Amino acid sequence: MPNIVYVLTNAAMPGIVKIGMTDRPDVQQRMSDLYTTGTPLPFDCVVAWEFEGANAAEVERALHLILDPHRINPNREFFQVDPEGPKALLCTYPGRDVTPPKSGPSTDPPPDDQAAAADFKRRQSQTDENEFLESLDDNGRMVYEHVLALAKQDDLQIRWGRKGFTLYIVPSGAVVCRGYPPTAYRQYIHTDFGTLRNRANLPPDAVETLRADALKTKLFEPIGQGDMLGCQTDRRWDEHQLQVLTGWLSAVAERVREFATVNASKTADPDARE
Repeated sequence: MPNIVYVLTNAAMPGIVKIGMTDRPDVQQRMSDLYTTGTPLPFDCVVAWEFEGANAAEVERALHLILDPHRINPNREFFQVDPEGPKALLCTYPGRDVTPPKSGPSTDPPPDDQAAAADFKRRQSQTDENEFLESLDDNGRMVYEHVLALAKQDDLQIRWGRKGFTLYIVPSGAVVCRGYPPTAYRQYIHTDFGTLRNRANLPPDAVETLRADALKTKLFEPIGQGDMLGCQTDRRWDEHQLQVLTGWLSAVAERVREFATVNASKTADPDARE
């Protein structure tokens, strides 16, 4: 009997995904089961993959193991990761894509509930690339155009929020940097070294090396409390400085991916050594 492994999101829980398995005939029936009085908004299906028999349980277990560092509660199937990460992982397994269309059959939530979810999403995300770039001065626009171009080139996930954006490394969910307009945090690029430790599980010495390298560029400075660094963009930049900035951001992504590859190898072969 086929079973389905799914990745769900919920607008009421931004940044969180549910990864589970069901023996229901289709994932929409499972989503209907999950939409109870304790859930303010209906779930959305990112991807649903159908497998034969016990294969589904094995795949679900593998995804949970890979993403365990990002698990919110060990007794629940919720993870604080970008949904594109588990989606990409799930789609590597040999199964059948049964992701429902956006406008589905009668198992969809009632129209009023769908409208409430759509309105909530609209209010939660109030900017996009064009609107963001238009809010910047000429210096900031030049910098952020380079940063966003690098993100697309290096396959970094760009998530737009109410004020700015966040660059994520898929599938780890580690944050490379956050970008803000002049009306928020003085048009700074913020780095988040905490997420490199907690989500990417980089060793402390690797994180400290990346932070030291950022300070050596003379583009970043300590801001706030902890080990946060900021790069002010509302000033004159030359081409060399732009290359140094994007080079450092690219190096962060490369280091996280290198460590993820080593970890994956060790998980597959506990006796493996670097």
